[in-house]
Amino acid sequence: MFSKKVQSYVKQIIVEEEEIQQDEKGFCQQADIAPLMIWMSRCNALYCYFNSNWLKFTGTHLTKAASASARAEEIGNIWTGSVHPEDRQRCEDIYLRAFVTYDSFQRQYRLRRADGEYRWILDTAAPRFAADGSFVGYIGYCIDLTEVPIGIGQPSLTESCSLSTNSSRYLRKITEEERATELAKALEQLQAEISKRQAIEAELRQKTSEFAAILQVLPDSYFRIDAAGSILDYKQGLMESLYILPEDCQGKSLHECLPTAVSDRFHQAINQVLETQYEVSFEYTLPQPGENKNFAARLLPLPDQQIIVLVRDTSDNIQAALIESDAKFRSIVENANNVIFALTLEGIFSYVSPNWTEIFGHEIAEVEGKSFIPFIHPDDVHICVDYFQRILTTSEKQKPIEYRVQHKNGNWRWHTSNSSAIKDANGNILYFVGICYDTTDRKEAEIALRESAQREALLNRLSSQIRASLDLNYIVETAVQEIRNLFQIDRCVFFWYRQDADVPYWERVYEAKSSFLPCLLNQQEATHAEIKLIAAKTLNGEIIRVDDTETVGDSIAEQFLQDFGFTAFMALPVHTQSGEIGAFSCGYCSGFRPWLNNEVELLQAVTVQLAIAIDQAKLYNQSRITAQTAQDKAQQLEAALLELQQTQTQLIQTEKMSSLGQLVAGIAHEINNPVNFIYGNISHASEYTKDLLQLVELYQQSYCPPTPEIDRQINTIDLEFLKQDLPKILESMKMGAERIRQIVLSLRNFSRLDEDGTKAVDIHEGMDSTLLLLQNRLKAKPGHPEIQVIRDYGNLPPVVCHAGQMNQVFMNVLTNAIDALEESYSVGRRSAYINSHTPQKGVCVASPRVAPMSLANNTEQMTLPQIHIRSLIQKDYVIISIADNGPGMSEEVRKRLFDPFFTTKPVGKGTGMGLSISYQIVVQKHGGKIHCISAPGEGAEFVVMIPLKQEPST
Repeated sequence: MFSKKVQSYVKQIIVEEEEIQQDEKGFCQQADIAPLMIWMSRCNALYCYFNSNWLKFTGTHLTKAASASARAEEIGNIWTGSVHPEDRQRCEDIYLRAFVTYDSFQRQYRLRRADGEYRWILDTAAPRFAADGSFVGYIGYCIDLTEVPIGIGQPSLTESCSLSTNSSRYLRKITEEERATELAKALEQLQAEISKRQAIEAELRQKTSEFAAILQVLPDSYFRIDAAGSILDYKQGLMESLYILPEDCQGKSLHECLPTAVSDRFHQAINQVLETQYEVSFEYTLPQPGENKNFAARLLPLPDQQIIVLVRDTSDNIQAALIESDAKFRSIVENANNVIFALTLEGIFSYVSPNWTEIFGHEIAEVEGKSFIPFIHPDDVHICVDYFQRILTTSEKQKPIEYRVQHKNGNWRWHTSNSSAIKDANGNILYFVGICYDTTDRKEAEIALRESAQREALLNRLSSQIRASLDLNYIVETAVQEIRNLFQIDRCVFFWYRQDADVPYWERVYEAKSSFLPCLLNQQEATHAEIKLIAAKTLNGEIIRVDDTETVGDSIAEQFLQDFGFTAFMALPVHTQSGEIGAFSCGYCSGFRPWLNNEVELLQAVTVQLAIAIDQAKLYNQSRITAQTAQDKAQQLEAALLELQQTQTQLIQTEKMSSLGQLVAGIAHEINNPVNFIYGNISHASEYTKDLLQLVELYQQSYCPPTPEIDRQINTIDLEFLKQDLPKILESMKMGAERIRQIVLSLRNFSRLDEDGTKAVDIHEGMDSTLLLLQNRLKAKPGHPEIQVIRDYGNLPPVVCHAGQMNQVFMNVLTNAIDALEESYSVGRRSAYINSHTPQKGVCVASPRVAPMSLANNTEQMTLPQIHIRSLIQKDYVIISIADNGPGMSEEVRKRLFDPFFTTKPVGKGTGMGLSISYQIVVQKHGGKIHCISAPGEGAEFVVMIPLKQEPST
């Protein structure tokens, strides 16, 4: 006979399911017309409902899932996919912490609207309880705060799990009085509907749970069919009798799974049940290997033209085997060392093995029927929730997880658990079963080993950094980061004690902190007086350990720590051999935190290593400064020596030029006197000779014929030739004397020893004197044509300058031009002189509209060596350009032309000082400029610019 209780439960469940469906429909209608976004979750922390306003706001559309588990998975993922990624973890932490204590909570976060914009949301939630007082989940409502003034839309750094007075005050500012009344009325209606629905849900859940439990322990086979006899789902039961129904019968008809006679009997019973809506029972026989088996079937009506069928084997031997198997299974479970448990899809313990009391201290009655969440460590709840969610989603076995379970005495024990899903014939998950075992000893050993390894790794890293780097800033910054990461604290700061200041103070130099804390590096430094207690202990080398800042006896120090938001604090001093004093400040901002002895020991080791590193870094810096100072002095001495050598060479060259000038001036003076005698007497000698020749002619006319002796003498001296040639000889002597006089004058003009300081002179006269002295080099020579000099002088006024020094500049530039032309001709460029000379860019002239002087202005074909000299005035400068059509020079040579001792001439033909001295004369002594414009194959042009307006020296 079937249990009457099974039949009763089925009928009650049918009735209550119809009631809750109607109630749920009414609740959803009420929630959908409410002017709020409403959501609900179950006691397993999974979201199970969002009203139409919530779905419309986020633009979410629910699909028609194939199964209840698929629909639950879809709804559970909606919230996660709609919240801003940066706010998601923070809100989940608030959400899960509330599940531990069943407290109301508020949270603010950004929710993605249907148009893709993130809006600030105020989410208020309250717990839901069943009629028997058991926790069944949360219900919450959301309000858009983005457009609300008074800063309500800004995120809060600390969101409490309880509805605080401040939150209520903010909420009152959000809406006006009329809206508040409307919301209160809607919430009151919703609360009434929720209470009614919760009561029905609790009763239905209790009945369903009991019915499921009965089905699990009964030996009956169970299947659900529709009016046509098609099998909707199937459960084998505890017996394995053949030919009741094949295992793959789901979706098939009874005719396909049972013999024809049996299936026809089932159809008669189906029609009878559908007509009367009462149960129908009958018995039938199926052939089994070796014997026939008798079975009893009972059909019970369900809504939607569906029927539940329960089939039991009535054979006595099967019943005895089932009883024996059940006894063995219970014996195994009760004597196992591990905890065996079963969870509903809502996360409620439906069964725990008896050894739970021995392992965790709770009585079985204190566990079964309760959610697993209160027993799990708050930090591990999400691990378990995610684990069961993955099983629910994939229907596959997952890797074991580790989590902490609270013993009744308050201690936390580590456990490792394996769980799997139990499914019905349709593949729908019914509940979870799992086994867990205690791994606390192993976990504590692993944690201790990991902490020891972390300490060793930290010390090794710091030691390696000390050896690899002597940068003090880098070492301190790395130590701060490593300490914060290792101990998981909110803030770690390193201070230097600046004791040399007028008012000693503590300077914050490096900081590592949590993202929600403000930066302290730019704030005002703390003086010794402001933190007297902390400063005094640090200066004395004492360690400060404060597990709770509220217990600090000194009010000033307590206020100082609270200003930083510290709820726990530790400071370790750093004293170096060089007398420097520093300190590590470790702060925690989230409540009480005991500082462990091994943590203090590690930090002490770090401070010792850091003190060594600081001393080494300071010694290294001192040695670097000393070495740099010595290097700078050596460079200064080297530069001074080079400058001295250059100056000495320039003085020697200047002295040579001065001596040469004096020699030239002396020679010119000595030559000038006799030349003047000759030049002054030649005119008289010419007159006297003319007179004598006239007298001889008169004698010839008067004494004709002459005497024989005179006649012979006339023939001997060839008087006629003498009369013609003597005037020519005297004229030639006069020309030679004039030439000597001009040379002497040029020598005097070039040397200018008789003129001291700057005076107004004719620049052209100095240029001509220089060319006259170089006349011999300009003439044609065997194998080398004459160098043509083109003078293109402008109308220049007298220019105030050092005439002799400027002549020296002209001499150096012209000499280099002649050398370049001779060299280019000697290497086979006799007809390769440039035919044109284009203006070069970059000429530093006073006005950009005046083209620089160059050979480009000469349009004639220049197949012979030429030097083109120009002069003109541009604004306040006199410009002299000396250009040649030689081979030119590279950019590297051009850049070094005016460097002392630089020359491109062979050894013995140049000293490299000519252009260097010329640069000093033009730039330093005259305040002018000198530039060279040249490129390979384009000749060279030197441009000399000297100021036009200068005061002559007295």
